Amino acid sequence: MRITSVWLLISLISGISLYGFWVLLLIPLWFLFCYFVGIPAIINLLRAKEYWSKKDLAIRLPIQTFYAALLFIILKFSNAEEAQIYFFIGGIINAFAMPKSELVAERVNRIKNQEKNNEI
Repeated sequence: MRITSVWLLISLISGISLYGFWVLLLIPLWFLFCYFVGIPAIINLLRAKEYWSKKDLAIRLPIQTFYAALLFIILKFSNAEEAQIYFFIGGIINAFAMPKSELVAERVNRIKNQEKNNEI
């Protein structure tokens, strides 16, 4: 079992003990903000920053920071402030669960595809 799955289970059990079963409504937020946008995206951008132009970083980092802040605002207004630490740590774990070599390979493939599309 991957560490990310273990952390999800720990978070889910803690959430149920804090909020009851309404915490199940936070699962879509978990998958969105702990896998795709927000904290993991910020960390992964910084881990592979040498493969991004400064312009791209200047655009993407503030957007991802906005998404992370949006998550914490959503949690605050849904009275789930105690869950913020679980989302934060979950995002960090998921970001570092992806090896840097995969990040670099993914970025290099995207650059090659963009160059191909520009040639056409």
